[in-house]
Amino acid sequence: MIDDRTTRRSVLTALGGLGFSGTGTMVGRTSAATDSRGNDLQRSDPSVHPDELEAFVDDVLAERIGTTTPGAVVAVVSGDTPLLTKGYGVADVDSGEQVRADETMFRVGSVGKLVTYTAVMKGVERGVLDLDVDVNTYLDDSEVAVPDTYEAPVTLRHLGTHTAGFESTLDPGIISDPAALDSLEKVLTDQQPSRIRPPGELVGYSNYGAALAGHVVAESHDTAFEEFLQSEIFGPLGMSFSSFAQPISNSHPGELAAPHVRGDGSFIVADDVYINMRPAGSLSSTATDMATFMRAHLGGGAIGDQRVLDPETIDTMHSRHHLRHPAVTNWRYGFHEYGSSDANLIAHSGATVNFTSYMLLAPDQNVGIFVAFNSNPSEGPKAVVDEIVTELDLQHAPSTPIPTSRPGSQKRAETVAGEYSLTYLPQSGPLQVVDLLEHLTVEPAANGHLQTTTLEGDARQWVETEPYVYEEVGGHDVLAFEVTDGEVDLLKMSSEPTGVYQPIPFHERQLVTGGVLGTVLSGFGLSLAGWGGRSTWRQLKQYRTDNGSGVEGSE
Repeated sequence: MIDDRTTRRSVLTALGGLGFSGTGTMVGRTSAATDSRGNDLQRSDPSVHPDELEAFVDDVLAERIGTTTPGAVVAVVSGDTPLLTKGYGVADVDSGEQVRADETMFRVGSVGKLVTYTAVMKGVERGVLDLDVDVNTYLDDSEVAVPDTYEAPVTLRHLGTHTAGFESTLDPGIISDPAALDSLEKVLTDQQPSRIRPPGELVGYSNYGAALAGHVVAESHDTAFEEFLQSEIFGPLGMSFSSFAQPISNSHPGELAAPHVRGDGSFIVADDVYINMRPAGSLSSTATDMATFMRAHLGGGAIGDQRVLDPETIDTMHSRHHLRHPAVTNWRYGFHEYGSSDANLIAHSGATVNFTSYMLLAPDQNVGIFVAFNSNPSEGPKAVVDEIVTELDLQHAPSTPIPTSRPGSQKRAETVAGEYSLTYLPQSGPLQVVDLLEHLTVEPAANGHLQTTTLEGDARQWVETEPYVYEEVGGHDVLAFEVTDGEVDLLKMSSEPTGVYQPIPFHERQLVTGGVLGTVLSGFGLSLAGWGGRSTWRQLKQYRTDNGSGVEGSE
């Protein structure tokens, strides 16, 4: 049973492995620090010499291999040129097999959603699909049907920006026995969440929505989802080691890395798990194949004479499709924005219980970065991506926020004070513990500034730069409040593009819920064991042992 000794981070890290992949608190914020090794690579010249880049990444991974993760892969590309594709550490601690960039496959989790949404855009380009048509239009021959809860229908644009308004369930159909895998159609029918808000209004990250998008692609082309990807994306691009299939066939080239958890000071091989909502996160791939995928996106949809999308379609996919707030990160199609608002960096994270990954594209500098671990630590691949972003000068260093000259800062700071909850987290049932652990407390500080804290004690300072917009001191993060008649409607944070914060009533705040946290965590543990099987449950217990005491995400 889980008790109050379970840390906040350990619970969220274990949960993060269950197919959820977001950003911000759950995946680690954009690094605010300047790398101590120096920053010799100029924004105008991201085509650093491969030897220099390799030496830098070697140093970064040397700090993590054997401690943070047993193995990793890194791919960095500049336009059509792979600057670095390299494996680090071991693919399996039992066999000692080394990670190889071109043959060792990692489960990349929700980074695979980018492939799914690329497939959607393939259908749009052909005229088979339309981003703004009711998805039910494409489901006439399917048992899946989205109910008409609201007047406005759910569209593919909503699915690609996580604004369909589905209730959050987090679980993408995690199972421990591959024999229990169902058809995508059955999973989408049996596990359909309620529609709880009109589409297009708020972001609420949805594995179900991504899986539904994949199903629409398959139905509109009268084929299986995996077969469409093979014939239209993997085959043409030569991504022969990539597959959404589960389990990986013995005839498939390459070898799948083993998942790992922390043992008594070392890593041990964990049981594998499988994802029923396959378009949402069952992709396995190598660093070399993911480099190819990034090159295609940066190359206007083609590598050499092999084209999967037209340049105009790539531009459309990389353009903004949903505006949360002008001052914070927003959504492209399938990608969310990353870091500084003027850097034009787009990204996505991924995890599948004991694998984690992160992909970032810098279209202006023609650079792509992919990192994956065969473990699910609290500091995952995004931290490595952050360091590479800094080294390649892909965004400016944090500047000192300039306070607004508009009067009333202190009153506005008092207006927004309170506690907030994220839209993508469950609000009821045993899994509501995740919502409780993610409550953000906002307090007024001197001179109209703000301080935010989390249950784990993460405190940050913010300066109001325009009314109700606050920039982080020493970082790239931004808070933007929407206020009507002196009451906060929403809080939007750059480092949390996968959802928005809503004010919560007093009786749900941590001061009240803290006393019952142990009971809620116990229920959460039982539910988690039911969803994910032995692997997830063992992982969660191991994190408790490793992290010690104190209630304290991941993707």
